[in-house]
Amino acid sequence: MRIDLLLKRLCMVKTRNQARKGIEGGFVRLNGKATKPGQNVHAGDILEVRYPRKVLVVEITGIPARQVARKEQDRFIRVIRESPIRNASGDWHG
Repeated sequence: MRIDLLLKRLCMVKTRNQARKGIEGGFVRLNGKATKPGQNVHAGDILEVRYPRKVLVVEITGIPARQVARKEQDRFIRVIRESPIRNASGDWHG
């Protein structure tokens, strides 16, 4: 599944367009590397998302067939690290 679609389906961003902007802006990394919106994501991949106030690092444990509720995210991701960012600056709002 495309990374921009996965971010949307897992409610990690509000829209696919936001996902695209975040990815193109360098706020999303896949397996430690910069990525593109059309990059495919698979179970076992590590995703790092840099939000305005935190960095979230997760392992993808499954690929959802459709949109899932935020409270169901844990069926598809395992949080590795969630770190606050102090004095955050940036204009991407995922």
